[in-house]
Amino acid sequence: MPEATGEVSKIVSWLDTITPKLISLGWKILGLILIYFVGKRIIHMLLRVIKRAMERSRLEKTIQVMAYHVSQVVLYMVLISTMLNFAGYEAASLVAIIGSAGLSIGLAFQGSLSNFAGGVLILLTKPFKIGDYIEEDAKKNCGTVKSISICYTTLVTPDEKTVVIPNGTLANTSLTNYSTQGKRRVEVSVGISYDDDLKKAKEVMTKVLEQVSTRLPDSAVNVFVDQLGDSAVQLSGWIWSSSGDYLPAKWEATEQVKLAFDEAGIHIPYPQMDVHMIEGEQ
Repeated sequence: MPEATGEVSKIVSWLDTITPKLISLGWKILGLILIYFVGKRIIHMLLRVIKRAMERSRLEKTIQVMAYHVSQVVLYMVLISTMLNFAGYEAASLVAIIGSAGLSIGLAFQGSLSNFAGGVLILLTKPFKIGDYIEEDAKKNCGTVKSISICYTTLVTPDEKTVVIPNGTLANTSLTNYSTQGKRRVEVSVGISYDDDLKKAKEVMTKVLEQVSTRLPDSAVNVFVDQLGDSAVQLSGWIWSSSGDYLPAKWEATEQVKLAFDEAGIHIPYPQMDVHMIEGEQ
C-alpha cells in the first residue's frame, strides 16, 4: 500500500507540473488558429481594396498584377511574423535568414533582376507602348513593339522577324521612338545633271511630292538644293506622312519623282570624272 500511494503521488505531482504547460500550449494553439483565420480574413479584405485601387488606376496591367502579388506576399509575411511572435519565437532570426537567402538569389540572378527592374521602369515611365515603331540605339535593333513583358520586350521588324530585347538593355540605353509624334518626315534625295534646268527640276519635284497619296494634306512641301556634288546637283524634298504610312509614302515619292524626271527630260547622271590630258613637250 505505501508503494501504491507513492506511485499515485508521483502521478499527481507530474500532472500538477504538466497541466499548466498543456493549458498554456492549448491556449497558444487556439490563439494561433484565431490569429491565422482573423489575419487571413483581414488580408483578403485588404487585397480586395488594393485590387480595386489598381483597377481604377492608369497603371499597366502587368504592374497591377505584380503589385497585387507583392502586396499578397508582404501581408502574409506580416501574418507569419505575428504568429511567430505570439508563439514566443523571435521573428528577427527568420527575417535574417530570408534576407541572406534573398541576397544570394539576387547575386545569382543579377541579370534577370536587372531586366525585371528595367521592365518595371519601362511600364512606369512609358517611353514606348505596344504598336510603336522604335529603334534601340546601342545595337540598332528596330521594329514595331509587339509585347512588353516584365523582363523582355518583343519587336517585329518590317520583314516579319521577331526580335526579343532584354528590358535592362532598353532601360539603360537610348532609343528612338518613331511613333510618339504620330507623323514622320519623308525625305527624297536625287541628283540631277549640272546641264539641266534647276528651277524646272524643283518645280517638277514639288508637284510630284504634293500629289503623294499618303502625304498629310496640311503639311508643307520643301524642295531644296542639298549640295553640289562632284557629278550632280543633289536635290532633296521633304513631305510629312503619318507614322504608319512612312514607307508607302517614301516608296511612292521616290518612284514618282523618277518617272516625272524622265518625262520632263531631266537627267539623273551616273558618277563621272573629267580627265584632262596635257601633252608634254616633244
